[in-house]
Amino acid sequence: MTLSKNKIAIDASRAVNEQAGIGRYTKKLIESLLKIDTKNEYKLFFNFVSNFAEKKRQAEQFKRKNVEIVITKIPGQIKEGLLSSRIGFYRGKINDCDVFLAPTFLDFDFSLKIPQVVVIYDLSMFYYPEHIGKKLSHKFKKVTEMAAEKSDKIITISQSTKKDLVKTLNIDKNKIEVIYPGLNQFLEISSKLPFNLVPKSYILSVGTLEPRKNLKNLFLAYEMLNPDMQNKYPLIIVGAKGWNIDKDLENIKKNKNIIFTDYVNDQILAKLYKEAKVFVYPSLYEGFGFPITEAMQFGTPVITSNLSSMPEAGGEAAMYIDPEDPKLILETMQRVLEGKISLDKIDKIGKEQAAQFSWEKAAREVLELLNR
Repeated sequence: MTLSKNKIAIDASRAVNEQAGIGRYTKKLIESLLKIDTKNEYKLFFNFVSNFAEKKRQAEQFKRKNVEIVITKIPGQIKEGLLSSRIGFYRGKINDCDVFLAPTFLDFDFSLKIPQVVVIYDLSMFYYPEHIGKKLSHKFKKVTEMAAEKSDKIITISQSTKKDLVKTLNIDKNKIEVIYPGLNQFLEISSKLPFNLVPKSYILSVGTLEPRKNLKNLFLAYEMLNPDMQNKYPLIIVGAKGWNIDKDLENIKKNKNIIFTDYVNDQILAKLYKEAKVFVYPSLYEGFGFPITEAMQFGTPVITSNLSSMPEAGGEAAMYIDPEDPKLILETMQRVLEGKISLDKIDKIGKEQAAQFSWEKAAREVLELLNR
């Protein structure tokens, strides 16, 4: 039996508007869909205002024979307001399409009559509302609840988030498809480490700087290391500044061995992952935890939380800690730094664990769902 050709609409804006997290997920998923699917037609919508010429160039790189690119220039707040109203944002623009994929709950269009699939990564706004502020959390909760209820299908990137949706929002489990994201592979690696770092002589942590990432307890653990170990192994924090982090950062002593890099490009990030002595990711809650598998592909030892989705990402290859216990974080770091674990074993099982996650596999599962 031959399947009929479908026309798939996707809000692709975040693929050019955001560099990490959801932006990276959206970009990789769309690239992989277009690589494996030349039969269906795609209508990709991009909306941006700032840095218009460069983002337009990036958007047009998605152009294929079966792909139509639509670019609009509307402020984000106005777009979000239209999406959640009866007027809608895409109403009238996708009458010729069969299904709409919203990469986040904020991209869901409540005016559409065609089937919609929404990706929900986590429910952090329900469990940690104080981390982004009550007003914003209230807004995100409301839109998440509405999108989850009105969508035809929900994609989550972990079993953990699926369980949270069933438990917290009472969503029918049969409405939710768990599709793991792929491994963010790095095609190019910088030849040199930044900040005069020495290979295998630093501790690395990666992620947007926000309270949920639990940097407070990581810093407490690090400062319990003896001064000689701190001098030998500086703590490198990679990530852009996010929500409500100022207080945590102010409370940290001015430690010359703690280095904040802000956002770095992929080539430098890959080099930092590859040459780190240990990667530490003590987050309190994640939808998946991309940095875990990113570090593992280089065979770097990973210490991460025993909560939410992180054991799904790390499998048997990670070392797990209670993220609320700085002493346990310290003791686990010391085991690696003092050579008390087999790095050869960690290298092997870490690479095997990371290799389980494939963007082609993720795209095929998403495509099968959209075709249905």
